[in-house]
Amino acid sequence: MKADFFKARKRFDFFPHPYDIGNLFGPWKRNADSHFVLKLYKLDAREYQDYYAHHLNHTLKNKISPEEEFFKQLWELIETRIKHFRNKNPHGSDHEQNLIRIEKLKQFQKFLMGVDRWNARPALLVIEEKDKIIQQYINEIEKLKQQIIQLTQYEVKQKISIEDEHLPTFIDLMQQMRNLRLPSDRLLLRCDHKITYAKMISKYFSHGEKDIPVETVRNYFVEKDGDIPTKGTSIYPDQQLFEIIGKK
Repeated sequence: MKADFFKARKRFDFFPHPYDIGNLFGPWKRNADSHFVLKLYKLDAREYQDYYAHHLNHTLKNKISPEEEFFKQLWELIETRIKHFRNKNPHGSDHEQNLIRIEKLKQFQKFLMGVDRWNARPALLVIEEKDKIIQQYINEIEKLKQQIIQLTQYEVKQKISIEDEHLPTFIDLMQQMRNLRLPSDRLLLRCDHKITYAKMISKYFSHGEKDIPVETVRNYFVEKDGDIPTKGTSIYPDQQLFEIIGKK
């Protein structure tokens, strides 16, 4: 990889940018790629984006190459280093350190995968990655199909029709059912969310052969101060035609 691609530390610069490469006595251009990798080993994964951007900006600012070429060269550098350490003697004294280096390089390579908007990596790698993405989509589609099948079994061809002008009467009955108690004094129906009743009525009932908006029903299921709704729609006495009474 070209040495000019990297932002080098100036000779005898005691306060360099933390992402500049090289040392106090000079960057030694012939080893610039090694200096880049050595600094990479010391970085946390959260710094990869800034480290990449620091040297990319240097490359672009000095018109050394476009980003795509910079990316290709950097990918090749990292791939070459990984292969180098993998080919080292596994019984050598530096084997454990080499494994750490490989892992660090692979972390940075994973970051580079997210940067590659040109599909500039080796074709086989790009194809493999796209195949995985396609398979993930296929699996997700299959899950959604199964969810649709489960949901559609509760669909109805015909809603239960409430006689015209008697929606409040029906809701009054539902309100009574919500308050019915068993001999054990436990509620017959338990639901902490009133919107559930509104959605159920809207989904399975019609009023005068017309659909019932959820918000229309929801207005009947409101908080009360005593027997008087604090907001929403009231059910008047002349609409309360039935009374549910428990058997004795």
